[in-house]
Order: sequence, then structure tokens, then C-alpha cells
Amino acid sequence: ALDPTKPASSKTYVKIGGILSQCGYSDGAYQIVLGIGINATNPRPTTSLSDLLPAHASYSSSSTLRLETLLARILTRLESLYAQFRREGFTEALERRYYRHWLHTGQVVSLEAEGGLRARVLGITRDWGMLRVEEVDREGRRTGRLWTLQSDENSFDFWKGLSTYPAPQRRWPSTHNN
Repeated sequence: ALDPTKPASSKTYVKIGGILSQCGYSDGAYQIVLGIGINATNPRPTTSLSDLLPAHASYSSSSTLRLETLLARILTRLESLYAQFRREGFTEALERRYYRHWLHTGQVVSLEAEGGLRARVLGITRDWGMLRVEEVDREGRRTGRLWTLQSDENSFDFWKGLSTYPAPQRRWPSTHNN
């Protein structure tokens, strides 16, 4: 969410929740386990949904965050998106929607398993959902080395810009398009 303590023009974000997911494909079916956590009411350590309500035009002083309504809304939207994914797969339209809400394209991260190599996030691969990054030099200039990284579970912290990924799964010359 945009940090309510900063001017909207600064585009400074704070974390109000997180999602842990594990996905597999077996016997012709996707299996997804999701854990979703949202800071709904506690203003620490960053902010909460309750703190963000007054910034919205539709907010009135009698408006309160109802956890039951929030949970119902999340589950119905998630169910709808999952049904669409099962029917159509990871379509270009779903990918565009994903990137509209994703904050990390262009972020510079450090690949600790590669001696602190710096890389700029490009996105994710369409086939396996692995992170696509391009190595950058000390000045932030592109080197042309593209990496596709597979997470070793909870090793990536976007907010710290740090990855303890193992060595990349694949390296491509800069002419490769994925």
C-alpha cells in the first residue's frame, strides 16, 4: 500500500500483508497451497488497512473495517481468479493483470549466492514462474546477462532487495526473449 505518512507523489510503499504460496502439478492437476496474512488493524510495524481507510473518498467516519467482509471479498475474488486460471491457464490477460499489481519490476536485488552480484528484476517466466533478472554493474547499467532464478522457498526478501538464491537455473545471452 502507499505509505499514508508520505506524499502520494512519492510512490513510497509499505507492507501490509504477505502471501506464501506453493504450487505443484501432478496427475494432470494443479495443487496450490496459499497462506495469506493481512495487517488489518494493527498500526505497527508499518500500517494497517484500518489506517488507510480515511484516505479513500468513499470513506465516512462511520465506516469501519469488518474482518468478515474483508475475508469474504478476498476468498470470492481468489476463487474467481483460480477458476479462470483452471479454465484458461496463465493467459496474457491474466499476466497483464498480475503485473498491474506487482511492485518489483525494475527493483535492484543482490544475489548473495553469487557473491552479491547485483541484478534488476525483469519479471517472471511464463512457463515456470521463476524470477527473471538482468545483471547490472555498480552504476546500474545493464550487462546483458539474463538469469532465471528458482527460489529455495523463503529465501527472497523483496523489501530488503536480497536474494539467497542458489546458482541460477539458466543463463541466457542478451538476445534471448522469454
